[in-house]
Amino acid sequence: MPKWLGKVLGIGTGTIILLSATGYWYVFIAGAPQLDPPKVVVDANLNFELKTYKSAAMNSERTYGLILPPGYAKNLKQRYPVIFLLHGGHGDARAYQDKAAVTSVLHDL
Repeated sequence: MPKWLGKVLGIGTGTIILLSATGYWYVFIAGAPQLDPPKVVVDANLNFELKTYKSAAMNSERTYGLILPPGYAKNLKQRYPVIFLLHGGHGDARAYQDKAAVTSVLHDL
């Protein structure tokens, strides 16, 4: 193999690795901006709240998002369906509300 071909392959490989790492950082770490943010229904009768709890396993306070149906406080004995949405390692407790307008989606359902 010619010496110049090894240099070209090395530069090409380095460039691909650099672009891949930059893309990964931009999408998963920096939280790439939404190109078409979801339409939020203002009067959905669903309120998104952030709550915290003390996690013994993590030895820290953890945050989660909570959405309760209208009239929940008046009907505490009634059973409701539950949906758990896990954002993964690169999100936070507000991810589904901020990036997917989850209250609007639930209102439509």
